[in-house]
Amino acid sequence: MEIAPKKLKRCIALARQKAVVLASIWKDRNIKTAMKVKVMKSMVWAVFQYRGEGWTSKKSDRNRIEAFELWCWRKMLSISWQEHRTNDSILIELGVERELMGRVAKLKLQYFGYITRGSAGQLALTVLEGIMEGLRHQSRLRRQWIHHIEEWNGCEYIQLKEMSQDRVQWRRKISEWSSASE
Repeated sequence: MEIAPKKLKRCIALARQKAVVLASIWKDRNIKTAMKVKVMKSMVWAVFQYRGEGWTSKKSDRNRIEAFELWCWRKMLSISWQEHRTNDSILIELGVERELMGRVAKLKLQYFGYITRGSAGQLALTVLEGIMEGLRHQSRLRRQWIHHIEEWNGCEYIQLKEMSQDRVQWRRKISEWSSASE
């Protein structure tokens, strides 16, 4: 499923709405920043990531996701855009790195392993590997979901499919690749 700009905006809007609802937590001075970070990741980012394993994103979508991540941290720290703080200074203050795109990548890699092992059923594997019959208009090829998987780890589909058959090895590789993409 290609992530359309409307779908991405909707996911971001739902997650922002959740962050606004949690404003009392962000303003509470008795709650430590580390706990606020955990709340942000578990309650706000979870809303955003829902069904994220099927997204095919463009560069503009990735930029929008990274902007959303920084908006979350600014909201949590009550930093206005008028303060002219750099993104790096906010990340340093919190002691975190950009990781939302890495989480989306991890979801996609886990889903890829699930499909290629046959756990999702034969139909899902056929859709992933299949080629549609018929004519296609001549134009630039569309970016496909599998292209992101191949790009993130530098392997071809066949190699990835073989690796994913061993679940333990595949989980180890996912953690390596997702930490490298953060």
